[in-house]
Amino acid sequence: MDSRDEVGIVQTSIIRSTGFWAPPDVITNAELVTSYNAYAARFNADNAEAITAGEIEAVPLSSAEFISHASGIERRHVFEKSGILDIDTLVPRIPPRGFDDISVQAEFAMRAVRPALEKAGVDGSEIDGVIVASSAQQRNFPGLSCEIQNLIGASGWSFDLTMACSSALYGLNIANAMIRSGQAKRILVCSPEIMTCINVHSRRDVHFIFGDAASAMLVEADDGTPGGWEVLGTHTQNKFSNHLRSDYGFINIAEWTVDPEFKPGLDQDGHRVFKDVVSFAPIVARDLMAQLELEPEAVRRAWLHQANIRMVDLIAKRILGRDRTEENAPSILEEYGNTSSSSVVMNFEMNSDDMKPGETGIMCAYGAGYGVGAAAIRKR
Repeated sequence: MDSRDEVGIVQTSIIRSTGFWAPPDVITNAELVTSYNAYAARFNADNAEAITAGEIEAVPLSSAEFISHASGIERRHVFEKSGILDIDTLVPRIPPRGFDDISVQAEFAMRAVRPALEKAGVDGSEIDGVIVASSAQQRNFPGLSCEIQNLIGASGWSFDLTMACSSALYGLNIANAMIRSGQAKRILVCSPEIMTCINVHSRRDVHFIFGDAASAMLVEADDGTPGGWEVLGTHTQNKFSNHLRSDYGFINIAEWTVDPEFKPGLDQDGHRVFKDVVSFAPIVARDLMAQLELEPEAVRRAWLHQANIRMVDLIAKRILGRDRTEENAPSILEEYGNTSSSSVVMNFEMNSDDMKPGETGIMCAYGAGYGVGAAAIRKR
């Protein structure tokens, strides 16, 4: 398919529709702290002698006030609640499925994919390509994108990508480039994030961060149909850092043969990540704006990844050149927490209906890697 017209003008891409889904189960800060503190108290009691001898460190207690102040989060929607709050497990309880059953993450993704397709009036068979862009996929192969492609009845190509909390905008960047170059007419980008399976709920500095949610974007070549959002431009940029990492992976099984006590987990130097990302993310967004000759005052709204409220405040101010408000850079942290790459699309869908044709906004997401993605879009 060629998206160029007779004189070779590159075809515009548009975000035709979006969809998202968050599970109905909710864990409040108070519930999470009660569980975590019970775990911490038991651990400290069981290891009192070693703690006194300085051989290991005591597990510090947490509080709902600490979580609210540190993050702006009050509650989070989770795929499975009881296992997270059980101090003997501290992870969701998800029964394994049969070999021929739909995978958990694919089913999770479809909760966002279906509404996105329905709102656009598009059948799955009309999709040229599927990109699953999320922090992790539940298996190595076959690709989750292949499974979703099959579920919606699409043909063509598909692939998975992972760039942590920036994944959705990396997917949008690729979709925009492929449509503009004529390699596809219609691409589905979906981000199913079950982050409570990755999180370490036994660590005070991270136990409260993540919630679970899925999002989807339908990106297509402009065929003149009214509506949607014109993609003015996209930009992605990386700067390697080891200060936020998750070590879960297929090599763990080999590591356990050497050290059965090895515990892969989520590691974060929160202060360093905050400093680095608050400096780096606005530069990527402002570089895109400069390429498009888009002045900050011409941007009505920024939809940012929901990492924590202080990060959102500072990054919004540096992108927009003015203090963040709920009007110019809304936050959904209080209700959903950090849902990784799905958060920027959720934020966009929940806070874009009031914008008028011709108004412009910036999407920006940032995360481990460090990877930053930005997109400038204009309501049609």
